Amino acid sequence: MNNDASTPVSLIGVPMDLGAENLGVGMGADSFRYQHIVKKLESAGLSVTDKGNVTVADRKDVSVGNPRLRHLDEIIRVSEETAGLVETAIRNGEKAVVLGGDHSITLGTVAGASVACDGNIGVIYFDAHGDMNTDETTPTGNIHGMQLASLMGFGAPELAKTYGDQVKLQKEHLLHIGGCDFDQSELDLMARENIKAFTMLDLLSRNMAPLFPMIDELASKVDNIWISLDLDSIDAVYAPGAGMPNQKGLTYREIATIADYIGKKCSVVGVDVVEYNPLQDKESKTAELATELIATFLGHNYSWYTGYLEANKL
Repeated sequence: MNNDASTPVSLIGVPMDLGAENLGVGMGADSFRYQHIVKKLESAGLSVTDKGNVTVADRKDVSVGNPRLRHLDEIIRVSEETAGLVETAIRNGEKAVVLGGDHSITLGTVAGASVACDGNIGVIYFDAHGDMNTDETTPTGNIHGMQLASLMGFGAPELAKTYGDQVKLQKEHLLHIGGCDFDQSELDLMARENIKAFTMLDLLSRNMAPLFPMIDELASKVDNIWISLDLDSIDAVYAPGAGMPNQKGLTYREIATIADYIGKKCSVVGVDVVEYNPLQDKESKTAELATELIATFLGHNYSWYTGYLEANKL
């Protein structure tokens, strides 16, 4: 970890709740700001420029449209704008930190990063769920369960071709971590396409050791890594403010260790943090943990101990 070097960061908010049914996550980005995320990241050695929020239409003003692709048009519009901001940040030599919003925002974040990196990108995706349904397999029609499949070119072409016709993420350049609730159609796709995943069952049956070579293998294939962190991948004890709190997720020790390894071993160009519902948080512990993990993924360090050292510096 290196807190001395100032790393430029472009902070982008995407207050999206149209991809999901769990209302409240649309307040996530501004709630992080209210809890001083910029100041906290800067204390970790990151030089943050807050770009504000992408405008998202209110749910009552948006047509559901195709019930198998709910709110498709507005989600694509927001994703295109998000992608443009992420591409610009990365091309300007900045790290992109994007605050959601529901997980459908990753359609835009990864698309923008992929274009900026000319497709030379891998994604480490933390989520209790697969997010690899398509319009044909979805049980709900909610797009926050489809964006990962879309980024790999599967499913509805309208989603897959967001921000350019090319496939944004090669399937061999994905590592899914923390899954414990996959639909059968997602399991079928993962088996058929040989998608790399490290599930909670893997963790409990084999411990953490197999994960680190998987991260190393991905980092050896691509020059750039994007991190997508759904807070429901973390146990509800530590992340009660997740949109869908998870009673069987990663512990603090586990997620902090994985983030530390990634921050040291990978060239991370950006991070999105999604599904934060401040209405469900307790004593800001979810927001505080998310801020710590953002800094750690980017190779820096922020924690209560950082603040303690600053307050007691000689």
